[in-house]
Amino acid sequence: MDIGPIRGGGGGRLPVKLHKRVCLVMTEDAVLAEEILARKKLAGDVVGRLTERILLVRPGRIESVLQELQKMGHTPQVAGKIA
Repeated sequence: MDIGPIRGGGGGRLPVKLHKRVCLVMTEDAVLAEEILARKKLAGDVVGRLTERILLVRPGRIESVLQELQKMGHTPQVAGKIA
C-alpha cells in the first residue's frame, strides 16, 4: 500500500510504502544481523534490511528461516502467528 510522500526533517518529501502482514527478524545486535546475511541459505530469504538489527523476510519463507536459525544454534522467539 503506497501512502504517498511524507515530509522529512529537512522539509523534503520521502516516498513511503506501508506493508501489512510482514515477517521480520529482530536481532540483539548488528553483528548477528550481519551473520544472518552472510549465511547463503538465509540471505536468499531476506528481502531487505530495515535497520542495522531488523531484517525483512521474503513472504512465505519464515518457516525455513526459523529452521535455519535453529541449525545455527539460535532459539528464535515468534510473536504473532505464522500463516
